[in-house]
Amino acid sequence: MRLSRTLLPLLCLAPLCMAQLTKEQKLADFNQLVGLYATNYGPYELKRDVFGFDLFNVKPWIDQINQSKSDVEYYDILTKYVASLKDSHDEFVLPSNFDAWLHMDGDIYDGKFIIDFIDRTYLAKRTYPFAIGDELISVDGKSVADLLKSLSPYAVNGSSNPTSRQRLSAGAITERYEGWNARAGDISDKATIVVQQQTGGTQTYTITWDVLGTRLGNIGVIPIPQSVGDGSAETFASRGITRRHRHTESAVPVRWRGSETGEDGSVRNPWGVWISGSSDASGDPLANVQSDPVPQYMAPLLELQNFTALASPATFGEFGGISPFGSLAPVFDPPGSFVVRLGSKSTDQFLSGTFKAGSSTLGFIRIPSFAPPSTTVALQQFAAEMAYFQQNTDGLVVDVMANGGGSGCYAQNLAGYLMPSTFRGLGQELRATQNWRLSFSNALIAAKAQGAPQYVVDLYTAYLKDVNLALAENRGRTGSLPICGSSFDPNPPLDKTGKLLSYSKPVIVLTDNFTLSSAEIFAMFLQDNQRATIFGTRTDGGGGNVVGFSSATNYSQGFARVTEGVITRLHPVATPGYSASLYYDGVGIYPDIVQDYMTVDNLQNSGATFVDAFTTALTNLIQKASSSPTSGASVPSWARAAQYIKLCLIP
Repeated sequence: MRLSRTLLPLLCLAPLCMAQLTKEQKLADFNQLVGLYATNYGPYELKRDVFGFDLFNVKPWIDQINQSKSDVEYYDILTKYVASLKDSHDEFVLPSNFDAWLHMDGDIYDGKFIIDFIDRTYLAKRTYPFAIGDELISVDGKSVADLLKSLSPYAVNGSSNPTSRQRLSAGAITERYEGWNARAGDISDKATIVVQQQTGGTQTYTITWDVLGTRLGNIGVIPIPQSVGDGSAETFASRGITRRHRHTESAVPVRWRGSETGEDGSVRNPWGVWISGSSDASGDPLANVQSDPVPQYMAPLLELQNFTALASPATFGEFGGISPFGSLAPVFDPPGSFVVRLGSKSTDQFLSGTFKAGSSTLGFIRIPSFAPPSTTVALQQFAAEMAYFQQNTDGLVVDVMANGGGSGCYAQNLAGYLMPSTFRGLGQELRATQNWRLSFSNALIAAKAQGAPQYVVDLYTAYLKDVNLALAENRGRTGSLPICGSSFDPNPPLDKTGKLLSYSKPVIVLTDNFTLSSAEIFAMFLQDNQRATIFGTRTDGGGGNVVGFSSATNYSQGFARVTEGVITRLHPVATPGYSASLYYDGVGIYPDIVQDYMTVDNLQNSGATFVDAFTTALTNLIQKASSSPTSGASVPSWARAAQYIKLCLIP
């Protein structure tokens, strides 16, 4: 005991007692992250050849690491390296829960940062008389333009689309979450903002940041191994990494754009829908909708089917996190004649109803997420709504705006209820790795032993064969694999008597820059199969299944998500600004009718202009269908001319 006490002060003089990581530790840590993406990242060639970013070109990043002075600065470099992929499914997430909010939000309307939410429980109107529709000019002397540029690397969930990235950067101006931004803690206790009022003139206000959680500090004392990498690209390592599947949260955010909370805490809810934290008339909480049990052998399939945006934690309780996804209520107010069917109960997985447009009755259904608590309950509700709409409406609006995705196969199942005939389902090229070979082999053994359905056995057999072939031929990716069944071409749903259950009348699908992941897959199905008219703005472009790695970096203890595949379309599609491609990753789904919701006019009139526009578009489709009964949906010219390409490479 006496000897250990004597040695302790001497040991603390050794390098392992340093509070900061050493340069050697940073380089070894960074190479581990690079190795993780080098091994598993599916769209590597696409990002290199089409978008000009080569994740193997590590020298500029190593130069920055060598010059970094602190652990926080090093964290920032890791975040920016992954952000340079400009992939909405790929993020480096820091081990921090620090979050600071000004209790106001804004977004980009007509190219300007316009305030669209104010929490009056925190910002009393008598002290802070700025209003919805006013323009934010600067924060702490930095212009909004400069802030948008500097915060761009931290625009998690919208990196593929420049518009999405700018809008998410705008959200990061008034809320700083350190899990995504190592510099979030670089704020004073108070922020000074300058606001341009709609009535003219500018005003300056000082707001105290509302802070929760604990800021990042130094990583701490970590012993130095005897041998570490020298920072060259040849020292890639991915040891110690574990996989973890992550879904978005099912809570419903209540920051309705264009609204203020009352000083008594009341929240504007124009649709009359259930709000997270409340209950319906029967007192039935959403927690009672249990997740569906899944056999263990299905784990690899679930990873392949996971197309989910990363959700930020709901640090500020009922106000949710900064992720723009999952609200049961649309971004616009309902039409005046709207009659709610689903949405008022906590067990409702959708918002649905009907409204009048001239002599037509139109159906409306909002899909807030493709990760419901129970797919069984959700599919039952969706099927019932389609049956009702088939009998009682002339056309249907499906809203997947601000939908962060979830299960690609759940999206395919919902799409099936809008397809009157066989259609091209979900296909994906997968990065071939030893990890997948072992995973598929183990799952195949377990599936056979536990009497799994034959399609599961067939899928694992085919997957294993294609991964082995890709590895033998030294190819980066497999051929296109069917993800939701043994065939690329699912049949529409039928009842026990063989009656078609799908909706067969004209359909419009509403999309925006925050339509992401499996929500894009849903829109892709309907566009590629010429079934619906896509209305709105280009979707984000987050394609490919995503897997989380809980120990992406051993020294810095970060979490990373990696896109492991690339979604394949029915045929090459030419999106404005890009050449024709079989992939929508980084490109998104381009609408057949372009209509941008993000205008000051829509903000000020609660989306009335946008609602009128999609209502007119749908009634035009109904009139067209009535004069030509076989044309149940608008068929884009590029789709009529495109050559059908069979992508199934599995015998």
